[in-house]
Amino acid sequence: MAKRRSLGVLGVSEGKSILFGCERSAVWETACICDLDDELCKLRMSEYSVGRYTLEYDEMLADPDIDVIAIYTPDPMHADHCIKALEAGKHVICTKPLVDDLAKGRALLDAVEKSGKSLMVGMSCRFFATFMQQREIYQERGLGEIQTVEAHYHGDKRVGTSGKWGRVGANNWIYTGLVHPTDLVYWYAGMPEEVFGYGSVSPAMQGRGFDVPDNYHFVLKGRDGKPHTVSGFYGTPTAHPEAEGSIECTIRGSEAAVNAHFPDFQVYTNFYDEGPRKLSNPQLHSYYYPWGGAGHHAGEFQNYLECFAEHLDGKPVEFPDVKDGLRVVAVLRAMEISMNTGKPVNLPELLSEHGLEELA
Repeated sequence: MAKRRSLGVLGVSEGKSILFGCERSAVWETACICDLDDELCKLRMSEYSVGRYTLEYDEMLADPDIDVIAIYTPDPMHADHCIKALEAGKHVICTKPLVDDLAKGRALLDAVEKSGKSLMVGMSCRFFATFMQQREIYQERGLGEIQTVEAHYHGDKRVGTSGKWGRVGANNWIYTGLVHPTDLVYWYAGMPEEVFGYGSVSPAMQGRGFDVPDNYHFVLKGRDGKPHTVSGFYGTPTAHPEAEGSIECTIRGSEAAVNAHFPDFQVYTNFYDEGPRKLSNPQLHSYYYPWGGAGHHAGEFQNYLECFAEHLDGKPVEFPDVKDGLRVVAVLRAMEISMNTGKPVNLPELLSEHGLEELA
């Protein structure tokens, strides 16, 4: 049996899915949870096998029996919470986006290097069944030379976006939405040379008096000059679910193409030697969506927990680390700048401005 790892979870509202994944995993146990909401902590204690709870982060960090801190707090708090955990000698799992401001990147990167600990970014799409299957096909069969990667996250957020979600300073759909397709493109195409694109405020948001862009198209120019695309539309109706996954990634190579969907379990391939194929795995629904709907997709959380455990056990596994997390944030920041200025943004220059030249 593999060693059981001890987890401390900070933020148990968004952290519900990782608590479920930990409960179901044979290699993890939740030693402690921490949140500012006492009643929510008590609720989670009644729902899951948790050793104890505290309202004080420092108290959880002081526990020598906790191996890893999992951070599910609001985005602006991620950097500070990660650094405190690293300084306390803990490994870290942090939900995406890793930081909300690229200016925080240098301090976080230095903290990881100084601590000698590992940090995983919870890029959940990488650990969903269809995107893992797409990755396996890409690695095992090859697609020839990649010509372009196209990814999107389209979700109708018109309902439930009144209030804080549409107000300036409260939500930025680039960081909360586009982080998913941007990471998928980065996973295959690497760090882009240049980013350019546009955003607009949907009529639904305009009608509520909000002015936060919620519809986007961006082009990412690769270091080899090849174009890739990322899009996100949140203020419009979605397409029919059979026609389009809310999150999709399409890799077009010189010899084959592979498309993967979320939240359903469809992967489509087209190789010259076999023609178009549809690969479907609906039997996985209960593992990924234990609550029925797709709101809490706990399967990915369990998958990346177990991947991180393998890494801590010394196995050569692939996972999004602190450098990957910061590179994706840099691309998101470049999108933001390009949208606001109407000009392309050079990524190496942007990283250099923040003392992160090595990430280019």
